[in-house]
Amino acid sequence: MKSIYSILLFSILTFFAQAQKTATPAADERLIEAYGPEYINTLQTENPFLIKRWNFYLDNAFIITEANPDKKIAKKSISIADLDKINILKLEKEQKMTRSWDLPIAYQIENTNKLLIYHSGKEFNKKLKAYLKQ
Repeated sequence: MKSIYSILLFSILTFFAQAQKTATPAADERLIEAYGPEYINTLQTENPFLIKRWNFYLDNAFIITEANPDKKIAKKSISIADLDKINILKLEKEQKMTRSWDLPIAYQIENTNKLLIYHSGKEFNKKLKAYLKQ
């Protein structure tokens, strides 16, 4: 009887261990590019929520829009090589970009008539919460 309980307990623990492994989110390649594979691998086991947050952040922390030539709202100019392949985390590190908790922040994209506009931190957190509830 004792061995049956041991086998049952082992099976349950194995099931939960497997469930946790499958729940670990895959890291977007842009995360690895920005932070390196060792750090991202560590986060996948020690803080998988941060991987989920950053994966979402990569595509949802900002918008690209046309600039209005009559209004000067951009904080400063930034350089983006390919507007179709933006790695916002890498841009933040390389070009010292900052965000605001309360207000959107705009950056003029050099050699274009476009702006990169960060959502405020509050707005981003609302979007993240809605995404996580799905």
